[in-house]
Amino acid sequence: MPALTQAYETFERPGLVVAYRMSNIRIFKGALVGLNASGHLVPMAHGTANLRFVGVANETVDNSTGAAGGRTLSVSKSGSFVYRPLAAMTVANLGQEVFANTDNEVQTATAGLTNQYKVGTIVALESTSSGGSGVRVRVDNYTV
Repeated sequence: MPALTQAYETFERPGLVVAYRMSNIRIFKGALVGLNASGHLVPMAHGTANLRFVGVANETVDNSTGAAGGRTLSVSKSGSFVYRPLAAMTVANLGQEVFANTDNEVQTATAGLTNQYKVGTIVALESTSSGGSGVRVRVDNYTV
C-alpha cells in the first residue's frame, strides 16, 4: 500500500477494556484471564498449557453450559489489582514480577509452576477484599 495522500480513518478504539469470547466455563469477576490455544478466554492457571495473559475479568459470566465462543466477557488490560500472594511478601518485593498460580493467586518464584505466566509487577502491599494479605499487581505491559 502506498503512503497516504489523504486522511485515513483508523477506527481507533481505546484498548483499556476488550471483550473476548469465552470457553465453555464460568469466569468470576476479578479473575486473571488468558486466551487458550483455541483463542477462547479461560481463567489463568499454571497447569494449563499455552495460555496468553490478556487481563482481569470485569464481570462474572457463566458459559459452563454453552458452546465455546458463545458468550463474551469484558477484560481490563491496564491498571493495578490486589491478589493473594502464595508466600509472605515484604517491601523488598516491590517492583518484582509475579507469575499466575491460579486466577487469583500470584507468586514471585517459579518453583512449582508447570507453566510460567508473568502477569504483572508488585506495586504495593495491601489487604485483599476478604481481609487477607495481598499484593497490588500492575498488569500494564504484560497483557497481549
